[in-house]
Amino acid sequence: MSLAALMFSGCQNSESAHHFGNKVFISASSYEQLLRVQVDEKVSEMTYDLTVGMAMPLENDLTVVFTKDESLLENYRHAYYNEDAQLLPESNTDFSSLRTTITAGAVESEVLSLDFKNLDKLSFETDYVVPLTIMSSGDVEVLPSGKTIYLVIRKANLVDVVADIDDNLAWVNWKNKAPLQDMTEFSMEVLVNGNAFINDAIHTIMGIEDLFLIRVGDVDLPKNELNIAFGKPVEGQTTNARGSINIDDPLLEPGKWYHIAVTFEDSYIKVYLDGKLVGEGAASVGTAGLLESVDFTTGESIDGTGRPDEDGGRPRAFWFGFSYSTTDPTLRDFDGMVSEARIWNRALTAEEINEENHFYKIYDPETRDDLVAYWKFNDEKGKVVKDWSQYGNDLNMDHDPMWVQVVLPAEK
Repeated sequence: MSLAALMFSGCQNSESAHHFGNKVFISASSYEQLLRVQVDEKVSEMTYDLTVGMAMPLENDLTVVFTKDESLLENYRHAYYNEDAQLLPESNTDFSSLRTTITAGAVESEVLSLDFKNLDKLSFETDYVVPLTIMSSGDVEVLPSGKTIYLVIRKANLVDVVADIDDNLAWVNWKNKAPLQDMTEFSMEVLVNGNAFINDAIHTIMGIEDLFLIRVGDVDLPKNELNIAFGKPVEGQTTNARGSINIDDPLLEPGKWYHIAVTFEDSYIKVYLDGKLVGEGAASVGTAGLLESVDFTTGESIDGTGRPDEDGGRPRAFWFGFSYSTTDPTLRDFDGMVSEARIWNRALTAEEINEENHFYKIYDPETRDDLVAYWKFNDEKGKVVKDWSQYGNDLNMDHDPMWVQVVLPAEK
């Protein structure tokens, strides 16, 4: 009898939770969703995919209807400290429907695609807002805190989002190796901002240890000294002959953005910091002579994940935030933010490096035959970093990085 009573009580509680606790809500990480428009690229159209969810499935389909509630503009202005925001004109929306369905047995709705148009006609003297709120959801209540979303059309900066890769690392499962093999001429670029530089540590930015690596610090160097470490295999030796170019002026400061560019041509290296030539020299590896070429696609995976394994004398691989350690894979990580990482198949000139906006953006990258890798680090979700070049060699991160909103170039 006690068991029966307990079961009856459990059924009542379950039915009560089902009846009173199952509410509809907008599925979003934030109820202010920014749609950043690249004005310099004359972007005209964008789409935002909206979904709604609920805690428990129903036995029947549930239709959820939205409405544009212009009276909520003042709510948005005050809640998000954006007093100058204006309603987006009707002529810039192309919403074919404002309803979606959660099908029977599901807890998330079908995607409601909201199209925006004529965005290149906006003045962008301020942000534009579309307040959308759930108007009806059948006989299921709406969670008050998840009822309204503000879609905000904003003029994009050249760089809006970057990745903080502290305690993280990234590698490439090369699907298009040829453009990055046996390179006798190339350029590497990256935007970096270090959170901290630790004494007697290597802070790996990008490249291949013992072959061609952009890094900061080393045991015998100041902790914040930029250096290019390179090497060359020597017949009969188990380790590469090594060389380096060290930049002791200026030393890098934490919390400051730098553009690093390194060119390699005819076994000669040039290093630029914020467009200024700060170091150069022959890629000399002592008695082994000169480094003549670099293959960025070395490395192999042995566990099916695609992540390179460098143990047991296996070849070194191309990484962000990692150079070989037998103890801790993040011992030589880069504690900081990265953006706009690129590899070119030629040596860029000083004039090209210093072209307007070059630090922050490459236009039409998929049409550039000389741009063989381009990782913007602006993906904002997941642990895959897209390669924007035509070759599609995406980066894979060990775990989701922290995506950080920034304004680059910085406003003056």
